[in-house]
Amino acid sequence: MIKNSEVAERLRQTAYFLWEYDGRPEGRSFEYWLKAKDRLLREMAYDRWLAEGTPIGRADENWRDASGDIEDK
Repeated sequence: MIKNSEVAERLRQTAYFLWEYDGRPEGRSFEYWLKAKDRLLREMAYDRWLAEGTPIGRADENWRDASGDIEDK
């Protein structure tokens, strides 16, 4: 499980990277935070799936588990 501060820092760094990549548009910080959250969620779910040996039919469960880890933070 990832610690709260680690999740927050990864979200912040990813959101900042995406914001800079798009030319630093003003007034869209929440949009970039949501994009970063989605990327982290996908990464965590995929990592869980890989760690389990890529079982068929477990993608949805890994997605829910990863989502819960992020939401709990």
